[in-house]
Amino acid sequence: MQDVRQRPLFCIGIGCSAGGLGPACEFFQQLVEKTGAAFVVIPHLDRDYKSQFSSILEKFTSMPVHKVEDDIKLETDHVYVLAEDRMMIVEEGYLRVRRRYTREIINKSIDIFFKSMAKAYRENGIGVILSGMGNDGIEGIREIEDCHGLVIVQDPDTTDFNILPQSAISKDDPHAILPPADIARFLLKHLRIGKSLN
Repeated sequence: MQDVRQRPLFCIGIGCSAGGLGPACEFFQQLVEKTGAAFVVIPHLDRDYKSQFSSILEKFTSMPVHKVEDDIKLETDHVYVLAEDRMMIVEEGYLRVRRRYTREIINKSIDIFFKSMAKAYRENGIGVILSGMGNDGIEGIREIEDCHGLVIVQDPDTTDFNILPQSAISKDDPHAILPPADIARFLLKHLRIGKSLN
């Protein structure tokens, strides 16, 4: 079992679907300092199409970007992007990955990850909802808040597809509703305070 002291202090889960790549790039472009956090991006991807999400995202950040197809250890100031046709949880400092079952017609990858993050990181788990369609992630952000973590939602007026952010706002009470660049600045301030208290 991994020594708990080696785990990133914070885990930031970022869920998105349609229109989420642009906001994600804008978000990461603003993260210009060490954070003490691991960043896990859960995009909705076509299960049969090789996604370029991670290769595009790495152009907008100096942090290492990993396309997650198999189990991998979380490291501070690294970015992990869930691959197509995969589901993922975080457990004991690792991302645990499996194939998406054929019966999983509706993609619930954000909820699955957010719920595991809430359990593993408690108040140091942070859920971010960006542009997208559907309701995936709503159950997850409720569990994050139940565990005293932080929830931030992209301002629907800044999205290409606002159904997911609007659902998150109407069905939950996020701590902040901001454009992507401001989400990054808000998080940096939050993480600075968090590191000083730990």
